[in-house]
Amino acid sequence: MRSFRALAGVTGFLVFALTSASLSADTGPGLLKFEVALDDKPIGEHSLTFNRAPEGALEIGIAIDLAVKFGPFTVFDYTHRNASLWQDGVLQRMRSQTDDNGDRHDMTIDLALDQLQITNNGVAAPNAPRTMLPTTYWMASTVAQDRLINSQTGEILEVAIEDLGRETVPGPEGPIEATRYRMTGDLEIELWYDDAGILVGLAFKARGSDVTYRLIERNGLLPVAAAMPNLTARNQTAQR
Repeated sequence: MRSFRALAGVTGFLVFALTSASLSADTGPGLLKFEVALDDKPIGEHSLTFNRAPEGALEIGIAIDLAVKFGPFTVFDYTHRNASLWQDGVLQRMRSQTDDNGDRHDMTIDLALDQLQITNNGVAAPNAPRTMLPTTYWMASTVAQDRLINSQTGEILEVAIEDLGRETVPGPEGPIEATRYRMTGDLEIELWYDDAGILVGLAFKARGSDVTYRLIERNGLLPVAAAMPNLTARNQTAQR
């Protein structure tokens, strides 16, 4: 099920004019948590945590744990751990470890000499421009890109984005109005962002089956871009 790599490896709309009134003195962590289903059967979770670091930096943690079972047997499993640091909207470093059903990757990205230097399993990959984004999808600016860094393998992926219009997706406090985007090319994935630019849904195909994300928890202040704090959105719970 190599299509699961879309998980780590799934500027107009992007720059949301959020005013200082939308910000809070709260500097606690933010959380996005999704239930992942294969043909409507839950197989695990994908969570993202967001923490403000000193001097306005942003720390992101990602944990994905999936398992497909047949009776008492696990026939496919996938785990991914990812930690990244952002400063002034630019990726400073990323460390990810992935076990894709036994296919293991240890990927690093470091900003050096105004380039993103990438390795996979200790082998250097081509550098990327400092402005290129990884395939972590939480940033609304993902939908304006034509190239992304696979955050599992470090590969550079060519993509195209299509705006599919408005839809309603399920959320932890009820339906969420969102905009749906289709990504094609080296990745085939669909993404939903709410009106604040927060990722609220994701879907793709894996060997003919439908993999879907359902947002089950969102807490704290959630960023919609790596530049902090001017592009930080409150989640629905915080607005109440």
